[in-house]
Amino acid sequence: MARIPPAEAKGNPELEEVFAEIKATRGFVSNALRTLGHAPGGLRHFARVGEYVKYKTDLPERLRELTILTSARGVPYAWSHHRPLAVQTGIDEAAVDQIGEGKVPASLPANEQAIVAFVMALGDLKVTDAVMDAMKRHFSPRQILDVAMSATYYGALGRMVVALGVDVEDSATLKTERDWQKGRT
Repeated sequence: MARIPPAEAKGNPELEEVFAEIKATRGFVSNALRTLGHAPGGLRHFARVGEYVKYKTDLPERLRELTILTSARGVPYAWSHHRPLAVQTGIDEAAVDQIGEGKVPASLPANEQAIVAFVMALGDLKVTDAVMDAMKRHFSPRQILDVAMSATYYGALGRMVVALGVDVEDSATLKTERDWQKGRT
């Protein structure tokens, strides 16, 4: 149950503008971002980082979604959004389930295993030289930073969602998100 209700844009020109920007980049305004709408200026900047990590990194869609999914572990709100999006990109459901359990799936290719291990280690603040070396074998410095920024953004969003008790969208809204994603890939 929401501890802070989502902000309503009606009658608030600044928030109406921010929500319009978000809708243009994502197809809808999620409950998470609507809740952050109580601070429209902060939301505007936070949403721009989210737009970058979701749509403008130097990673193919599957690797972006793998990064986000791994960051979503333990956050039911984020998991409900990104589990189906990860499967939609072709990540096997058994591998998705293993990630949810905190495991690096052996069935994934080595580059994807490196991402999962890196994101999990980053979340625990325990990125070892071995984990970083695996990333360096498969990815450019920009791609490594894109993974790190994505994981950090979704980690921060997940913490706020949990703290604020943000409600998961209904199934029709989640379908809208999946359809929007299909149209962008």
